[in-house]
Amino acid sequence: MASYLVDSSIWIAQQRRRGSYVDELLTQRYEDGEVVTCAPVALEVLAGAPDGGSYARDWEIVFSPLRWLPLEERSSRRALVVQRALAATTRGVHRRPALDYLIAACAEAAGDVILWHWDHDLRLICEHTGQPQEAEHTRARRHRLTRPD
Repeated sequence: MASYLVDSSIWIAQQRRRGSYVDELLTQRYEDGEVVTCAPVALEVLAGAPDGGSYARDWEIVFSPLRWLPLEERSSRRALVVQRALAATTRGVHRRPALDYLIAACAEAAGDVILWHWDHDLRLICEHTGQPQEAEHTRARRHRLTRPD
């Protein structure tokens, strides 16, 4: 069974596109036990909670039951190695959100996890590292969905 590190871009799409294929697919993967998370994703998603009650509910119901990928020193170092490598390719291409590097490194370190996202920065990072990813860009276009920024 595949495991998916679900990026905040997917969680946000689910919230903003109730009833869409993204909502249905995330719900199905969650119920099937295929969803994993890590601290950087949880920090991004939970930062959007409007109040303490919503935060506590999302923590208890959504994130607490999940398998958590560790954010270890080797993942932190890997994030820096990838950023440095991208900096050496094209001027400015390394200027991606710091959390995206950490999220990608957590998924990569797990070895058996697909990074599921709807994020151009993560797509570029994953293409550079060659790690497994499931980018929603093409499928969303087929379903006529725009990214919920």
